[in-house]
Amino acid sequence: MTLDKDQDLKALFHDPQIPDVDLTGEVMRKLYAERNKKERFFVKYKVSMLVVAGMLLTVSSGFAAVKYGVLKNEQGQAVYEVKPLKSAPPQTKYSEEDTQRIGMSQDLAEELLPDGSAAIFYIVPNNPNKQTDTRFKPFVFNDLSALRAKMAGKPITILDRLQENYKFENAKVFFQPVDKVNPPTPDEKAATAEKLRKQAEESGKDYAMMPIELSDDLLHLRTVYKQGDQEVAVTVIKSNNGPFTAYIDEKIDFDQEKITVKGVEMLYTEYKDKDGKGGRKNITWNNGISGSEYTYQIDESANMSKEDLVKIAEAYLN
Repeated sequence: MTLDKDQDLKALFHDPQIPDVDLTGEVMRKLYAERNKKERFFVKYKVSMLVVAGMLLTVSSGFAAVKYGVLKNEQGQAVYEVKPLKSAPPQTKYSEEDTQRIGMSQDLAEELLPDGSAAIFYIVPNNPNKQTDTRFKPFVFNDLSALRAKMAGKPITILDRLQENYKFENAKVFFQPVDKVNPPTPDEKAATAEKLRKQAEESGKDYAMMPIELSDDLLHLRTVYKQGDQEVAVTVIKSNNGPFTAYIDEKIDFDQEKITVKGVEMLYTEYKDKDGKGGRKNITWNNGISGSEYTYQIDESANMSKEDLVKIAEAYLN
């Protein structure tokens, strides 16, 4: 996975529902981009955390400074939490053969799959256990009306622009492949692998693929707004399947506050640069609607103030 240049601003997200994708770009930039083939499998769910600076003018005067914050829904259940990296679950250890096989399936997916599609891949080399790999790409939208049509029926707010000056640029929408929503039985999976293995053998290729559908089960949506070369990204992640956790390396210097905006609890985070000064900023909250909970995160790379980010968050609450 391609990592942003600002390595000291990285946080590690863990959620079994999220695929092996780069979830941000200044926050969630490229999906399945070129990467070191060995490194890509051990560095999962890397995300630039969003950050904010400045005096808070439009939120309640009370706030609580926290090192590792947590957001809860109306039932008191954690839906978003921040933890130190040392508490993250151990990463899956892959054999050299698995690493090579997985890397090849990802590269093929990047090359062969159109946006908004999925497929099951069978890789011939480095596959002694005859495994398959499901790969997919997000839908990409450059038209706001088309994006809204795709998201119709989901309780997600999509704004035309942010603070008047930041106009909609593009969006990526990630949905679960159908075989992840309704997993096949071991026998069905083995039958698919054998079918694809024979296809590869007959075609003389070192792989075979079988297209499958994407479900309507949303993983996450990333919308980008721009003013000139300045960018703000708004990421919405489905979070009613358990808490979404951000693991932050203990070496990263950051300040985090729990604030209240129009009665909604939010986490405001400001990362420090090498001189200890304010860097990138983010603000995160949960919509709190039971049964359809989504976590929103605003990531700025435009030197916005804390007040600016709070005003954007308020617009999503209106």
